[in-house]
Amino acid sequence: MSMIKSATMKKNRKELSITSPSRLHLGFYGFDDNYGYKYGSMGLAINAYKTSLSIKKSKSFVSNVPKRFITPILKYLKLNKVDSNFEINLQSNPPSHIGLGSGSQLSLCVGKSIFSHLGIKSSINDIANIYNRGERSGTGIRIFDRGGFVVDACKKNNTLPETMFNSKFPTEWKIILINDNSLKGTSGNKEIKFFNQNINLSKHYKSELSHIALRGILPSIIYKDFSNFSKNISEFQRITSLFYKDKQSGVFLSRNISEIMKYIGNYDNLGIGQSSWGPMSYIIVESNLHAKELISIIQNKFNVYNNLTFKIASPWNSGFKISYK
Repeated sequence: MSMIKSATMKKNRKELSITSPSRLHLGFYGFDDNYGYKYGSMGLAINAYKTSLSIKKSKSFVSNVPKRFITPILKYLKLNKVDSNFEINLQSNPPSHIGLGSGSQLSLCVGKSIFSHLGIKSSINDIANIYNRGERSGTGIRIFDRGGFVVDACKKNNTLPETMFNSKFPTEWKIILINDNSLKGTSGNKEIKFFNQNINLSKHYKSELSHIALRGILPSIIYKDFSNFSKNISEFQRITSLFYKDKQSGVFLSRNISEIMKYIGNYDNLGIGQSSWGPMSYIIVESNLHAKELISIIQNKFNVYNNLTFKIASPWNSGFKISYK
């Protein structure tokens, strides 16, 4: 393939380390293909639950990466007659199926680290295609590459969703992450079946989502207008939850998280929602102090919910990072 033929193999590489952010999937602003494109989604890169791994030269192939994430690349290298004499060590990766896009980030980290180590020129799209990523949403792929707040440009046939909007997210705004450790979100064949069915959402709501995104969420990020951002992202999430209503009883997969969100609904200026299928949920606040105060209030009120974990995250406004030792 051209990617291999144009490669410049670099010898005596030192150990390479790669780190990527997690992504919050903030929902789809489109579903149908009645305008010629399907889906369309938004996401935010965060500095919590990072994916990190390292790779170095070895006499033989050594890996602690789960097979489903290493096999596609090994097959690709074998097909193109490239040796796989390296040791790849996964150091950290978020739990799977909790709403953080861990599969996409690990796939892209593995692919990018191996190709960089071997001196193979490749694009992020090349790697994503090897792993069949971007079937519906492009936010995980673009967040890996660019970070920040991303709106993908919908899905056109079998092409990967490109970036329509990418902006740095205000660093002073913080994200409280709440996870229910007793639950996992929908994935695999169940997820595929769900998306292949007719989307049970009224035409009005489908139209409203794109209006909120274009006229509410995006301007508020550009102008750093937290009041409007929090109102619009919360409303966007409320409507998005109607899309998942057959799989969960409300906006949130976790009943415990739902109770917390109902309680804090009495507070102003909070952007609340669930990432993808959950259970990972978030509260976006205007400052780090506000985040600490709110977590204290929640934990004092709901201290019996020992299945929940809380973490304060910041936006990650760049893509993956590579370093050499």
